[in-house]
Amino acid sequence: MYRIGIDVGSAYTKYCVMDPSGGIVDLSLEKTAIRQREYFPEKLRRLREQYGDVRIVSCGYGKKNVPGLGNINELTALARGVFYSEPESDVVLDIGGQDTKVIVQSQGQLKRFFLNDRCAAGSGLFLANTSKLLETELSKVDLTDAGCPPKIRLSSVCAVFAQSEIVELIAENTPSEEILRAVVWQILVQAKALLGKVGRSPILLSGGLTQIPGIGQYARHALECECRIPENGNFLSAIGCALCAADCPE
Repeated sequence: MYRIGIDVGSAYTKYCVMDPSGGIVDLSLEKTAIRQREYFPEKLRRLREQYGDVRIVSCGYGKKNVPGLGNINELTALARGVFYSEPESDVVLDIGGQDTKVIVQSQGQLKRFFLNDRCAAGSGLFLANTSKLLETELSKVDLTDAGCPPKIRLSSVCAVFAQSEIVELIAENTPSEEILRAVVWQILVQAKALLGKVGRSPILLSGGLTQIPGIGQYARHALECECRIPENGNFLSAIGCALCAADCPE
């Protein structure tokens, strides 16, 4: 029986389909639906048409809107997914749309975790909002040849005040790519306080930021520690959900 893990994030929903032996068949993502209670039953109907009888487990902000075997805590799912994909990584920094998390896992079990105070300037939403303000697609952000630290730095740790800085930078004709690099740097620097509670290196970076070219070296300079970027860093929680689907009772 196939297993499907669904991570309903604030911005994107990630899917992992596993075959009966635990191999990953498909990974996909889409923008998170607005009317989730109407959307997910139809989405799951289409998945069942494709894969037959499936076992489904969800996590994330909209997990209760997904009909299935059940839903689990996102941190529990992340720990399972990390051990499956990167078993040697025990410390994980996950930068999501709404918050930033640091977890410590061992053998797929969540041991410790720390969350930021939901400051928007320390989450992926800050980057998304800035790209909209600049009328630039996030997919065009590239840190491969970015300076470390970037040419410009944001002084505010609050997203509201930082946005005022960004508006001023736009008025000064600062290139969009430099502003976006400054925003990514700010998000990473804000995460250093969480990592200080763990005090171990290297760390594994997960979440949407892992899709940015050059993020590994950039994060290493910003966080001042060795950083590993997994191949499927945006899908680790969805992978963990699919793994947990095997454990759930019918």
